[in-house]
Parts: sequence; structure tokens; C-alpha cells
Amino acid sequence: MENSNKRPLEDLCQYPHTEPKKSKAAQVTTITTHPKSSKAIVGFQDLPDKVIMHLFKYLSHDDIAKMALICPYLLRANHEWTVFEKPRLEDFEKSMEDIYLRYFNKDTTEFFLSYYDVNMFHDYSVSEKLLIQLPTKCPELLHLTLTNQVLDAGEISVKILPRKLKTLTIDNTTIENVPDSSSYLRDISKACPDLERIIMTNNDWVLPDCIRALSKLERLSYLSLAGCKHLYNCIPYRYINNITAFKSLQTLDLRFTPVSDRELACFKGLATLKNVFLESPENINYKIYETITDFGLEKLCSAYSAFRYPYLPNVLGYRLDQSCSIETLYVRKYPKVSDQFLKSSAIHCPYLKLLDIKGSGCTSAEIENFKANSPSTKVIY
Repeated sequence: MENSNKRPLEDLCQYPHTEPKKSKAAQVTTITTHPKSSKAIVGFQDLPDKVIMHLFKYLSHDDIAKMALICPYLLRANHEWTVFEKPRLEDFEKSMEDIYLRYFNKDTTEFFLSYYDVNMFHDYSVSEKLLIQLPTKCPELLHLTLTNQVLDAGEISVKILPRKLKTLTIDNTTIENVPDSSSYLRDISKACPDLERIIMTNNDWVLPDCIRALSKLERLSYLSLAGCKHLYNCIPYRYINNITAFKSLQTLDLRFTPVSDRELACFKGLATLKNVFLESPENINYKIYETITDFGLEKLCSAYSAFRYPYLPNVLGYRLDQSCSIETLYVRKYPKVSDQFLKSSAIHCPYLKLLDIKGSGCTSAEIENFKANSPSTKVIY
């Protein structure tokens, strides 16, 4: 005899408990003639928003957008949905842009856009149409990331970027049709004056003129130009210095970028600079290319002096003889950085907490001497 506490199968199908047991053929007939007023299958559209949102947590934003192609219900604009506060599209397709835009809303604060294949194509790159609509669709958008893209400078310029942006990342991206006479970033200080973080990594289109454009961003505190192959042979501009440019810069990342003392001169004497990351690219021929030496690093860490800028106290209110404020300094794989730099930094970098000199020309004896004179500085070598 069956356990009386077990719920009969008929309960799940809304059959009367008193219905007698029937043959297999009769059961099939009964199911076929089941009243239409009772739903045997629950559709996706019958689920409450809370359940749908819970399911969405296990899907990528790319998957959610593609589901809308087979389930129009998912295109319903619901401003209570928060899954697209920080949309991350890693398999971006230009043909899907209209669907992507339907999900963006006033709560969207971050947008990450990429195409997974290293062989980039225009069909998988963002269009002018989408970028122009971002300020309207996402009025609170603060962080934008574009990676593995192919952009036409004639159609997509920095002028159409959302004005409120605080972080802009453009990584491993090709920009075509940039005028020879100007920088692609020329008007970035006017288009996005509130930018605080710029990450322009692994881009061949980043040229010395870009430094001039970036230097005008008064709130810029973090700048990464790591892996930009053509950021060399930069003749320092007179207006790119601690007086008129990079007024708020705290972190500078030039790792794997072929820079020399000339490029470092663009950032010399910055009172706000706290973290500098320098690492030589692989396979650099130091006999052909200029590189970083003791001279460039001493200029980077140099203090203000009355001799160099006698008008500063009266005009700009700078404090004279101000010590270098750098706290973290990476100088990796530069063989022309020698003991002379260690002796200088022990004097001019009183706030240095971490010094990484792997692959430098510093001797063990001078490293030990530096550690003895600067016990508060951790040295990696």
C-alpha cells in the first residue's frame, strides 16, 4: 500500500482525488481533454520581474541581449531593472545596437564594450549612432571602456563622448583617418572636462601630441599610456610642465612604452605626482634608441627652486624648495639607471615608500647603502 502522506501525482495535474485509477490509454485521453482554463505550462512572460532578474544574474549581458531576439517580452522597458547599471558587452555586434540601447537607462553608470576576437572588424565596433545616444539614454554614465575596436576618426571623435565621464579607457584599439596635422585627443579637455582617469593602453595611434591634449585636463589624476609603441621622440613642450599642465596628476603608468629622458621631461617637477611606473619594453636596442637614464629620473624627481622659477611665489603661490612627493617608483629593466640615481633619490625623494629597480644598473653595494639611508623605503631588485 502506498504511503498515505505522499501527495498523489494527480494533485500536480489538478485531477480530483477521488478519480479512479485508469488504464494507460485512458490516462492519455484524459490528459488530452484537460480543461483549457488550467495552464499546463508557465511561460517566461508569466514570471515576475524579481525571478527574471535573479535568472539574469547567471547570464552575461551579451546573452541577455540575444535572448531578446527570440523573446520580445525582454525588450520591455522597465526602469526598475538594475542588471544594466553596469553593462559589460564582451561580444559586441554593431547589428545588435538597437537592442543594447533598449536596456540602457538612467541608472546606467558604467559601460564596457569589447569584441573578443583579436582580429578586429568594423562590424564588431561601436558606431557613432550608439555613442551619440549614450548621454540621453544614460545621463549618469561616468565610466566608459572601449577595447578591441576599430574607429573612424572622421565619424567618431572625442567631441561626441558623454560630457560627465570621469573614467575613459581605450585599449588595443585602431583609429583610422586621424588627420596628420592634429591629435585624435585634441579637444578632449573641452568634451570631457571632468575626466579623472585616462587609460590609453596598447594603442599605436597615441603619439607625442596626445600628451599636450591630455595635459589640459585639470582634474586628471590617473594616466596610463602603457604599451603605446609610438610615444617616443617627444620634444618637451614649454607649456607641458608643473606650472600650466597636469595640475592634479598623481599616477603615471608608462610601462612597456619606449620612452626616454625626453618624455619624462614632460612630467618633471609635478607637485601632485605620487606614483610612477616605468618598465622598458622587451627587445629594445639601447644602442639605437634613447632610453631612461639617471639624468631623466633626477629631472622627474627634481624639486622646485627659487632659481628655476623666481616668479612662482608672487604669481602662482608655489612653495619653494618643495621636496618630490613620489611615493611609488618602478624603474624596471633600464640598464643606464645606475648608483647615481640611488644617491640622488635618497636626498630628493623623502616620501618614497616603494622602489622597484629590477634590471637596472644599480650595484648591490649601493642598494644596501640606500636601504640603510632610507629605512622606510621598500626596495625591490
